[in-house]
Amino acid sequence: MILISYWDLVALSSLVILLGVVLWLNGFKRVPSLYWSTTRMAAQLLFMGVWLTYVFTSENFWLVLLVSVIMLGAAGYEITRRQQYRFTKWHAVLIGFMSISLTSLVLLVGVLTLTIQPDPWYQPQYAIPLLGMLLGNSMTAIGLGLDTMTRNAVQMRARIEAQLALGKTAKQSLDFIKQQSLHSAMIPVINMLVAAGIISLPGMMTGQILAGIAPIEAVKYQILIMLLIVASTGFGTLIALHLAGKQLFDHRQRLRLEGLIKAK
Repeated sequence: MILISYWDLVALSSLVILLGVVLWLNGFKRVPSLYWSTTRMAAQLLFMGVWLTYVFTSENFWLVLLVSVIMLGAAGYEITRRQQYRFTKWHAVLIGFMSISLTSLVLLVGVLTLTIQPDPWYQPQYAIPLLGMLLGNSMTAIGLGLDTMTRNAVQMRARIEAQLALGKTAKQSLDFIKQQSLHSAMIPVINMLVAAGIISLPGMMTGQILAGIAPIEAVKYQILIMLLIVASTGFGTLIALHLAGKQLFDHRQRLRLEGLIKAK
């Protein structure tokens, strides 16, 4: 495998700096956010690279669990940042954390113990990268689904209350919004599946091929992770929308939007 030096990365970062200048000249005002996000990305990945080197060599269950919990917590928090209208802080984080952890952890443990079967089953070389890929894709979809639900609940308040007045239950009055939310969450995943292999070579497969793995073996792993991503995304979004739907109504099935905070 051909190694990349830190100086190569520094040189490539000049492309992002140039892009920021061009975007600014064309009216894009969030260039500082672009620079900050790029710097944060590099710092986070370098930190994880150093930390995971230690975790991989130690193969300690508690360290693997600690990394997993931190990743899950960060993903749950980031879900709340993707919404125009979000629930109060702890409700929002709890919905994000529960929806993403209940699906990702169950699927991860299942595939490690039943399909890949490393020894030990929590071997960090497999557990942490697989969890990261599940969280990254599920986080985006769940965030889109929740954003669509809360935004439409605010914009269509009169329609929801009219259906409640006609005798429909809270669940029934929210069904049409839930359908739109599922559509928003799942369409990017479906597009990813359609494009895989013909239009694009997914990241895990590409990384394994660059590392010298036989292409057919890399393809098997890629199919495995994409099946997990679809399941994790779909079930996670369903859980998140179910929990969010309960937060939108009180115990008497009255619509309560006071618990939503508009992002600044």
